[in-house]
Amino acid sequence: MRTIATAVVLVLGVMTASARAQYVGIPKTFQPSLDAAKSRRTLKNPPLTAAPTVKDTLYRIGDALGMLRDTEERDTILTMDWKSTGTMLVDGQTCTLANYRGQVRYNIPALRVDFACAQTDGKPGARHVEVIANAMAWNETTPGTGATPTPNAVNDRLIQLWSLPYSVYKAATLAGNNAKVTLESGVAYLSYPLPAPLTGTARVALNTTDAIELTMDSGEKYQLSYWIDRVELRVGNVVTETTYSDYAELNEPDYRSDVFFPRRVTQKRNGTTVLDLTTQRTNTYNPYVVMPVPANVKAAYPASAATTIPPAIAAAPGGRAGGAYAIVLIARFTAS
Repeated sequence: MRTIATAVVLVLGVMTASARAQYVGIPKTFQPSLDAAKSRRTLKNPPLTAAPTVKDTLYRIGDALGMLRDTEERDTILTMDWKSTGTMLVDGQTCTLANYRGQVRYNIPALRVDFACAQTDGKPGARHVEVIANAMAWNETTPGTGATPTPNAVNDRLIQLWSLPYSVYKAATLAGNNAKVTLESGVAYLSYPLPAPLTGTARVALNTTDAIELTMDSGEKYQLSYWIDRVELRVGNVVTETTYSDYAELNEPDYRSDVFFPRRVTQKRNGTTVLDLTTQRTNTYNPYVVMPVPANVKAAYPASAATTIPPAIAAAPGGRAGGAYAIVLIARFTAS
């Protein structure tokens, strides 16, 4: 848990369980904030000798990423915005990026990627704006304008969305009792079915040995660990493997939120590298991010494509200062 804030839950739709993400009791008598810590250091924990429960695993993932807020320790990540440099595969060719910006909004769920490849003179080439919302994909000339439906891109863009570290927490939570944790050679793996409309599975390798230890003014110590190392999504005969490393607070210095974002991201599709990014700057304080679906895009898809939002996702106002909403995930777990 990071910053304490009061939240009033506005339930949208039919809710079937208490809107809480506090799966395991880890007593905290202080705020484990990076800024509030008297000191912080990295350390190595020994490899696990037994598989943790799903409840414990999800709590530690969400807590380390900085997703759990307010007195109920609810998942409050609704939107994120980030900028990166690096390379990606575009139309079968490696593109050195002149610019790259990603935006996500989870209560739809939706993702926008806005980028341009560098030309030989170093200047940006043609702008690419690629969007997915529910099960509708389209391209834009600029964000919010010039929409062209791209039905063949739906699965690919949903895979991008559900490969993000924060998506892992949300999707595994929604999977409920279908989420499993196994231990293989000391490495914990979290697996679960992917949210509809994707039909596939996720297998996530967790780094439980590398930890950040915070020491507060009171002398109490607290660890952040269970980093998401690798996310493998299998959809049909397509295997997408995304590797994350060097998690850090990457917001502007005067807008810290204690949400960790991976500085390095690499992605392979059936063994071919399609993405190699270095994150420069983030806004993880639930920034203003919208992906309204244009009328011509709606008309190109069946009505069901606009209603694939999992019924267990709701929006709640007041999740954190500076953000208008919070995500609440609801799931039922049996003791394990």
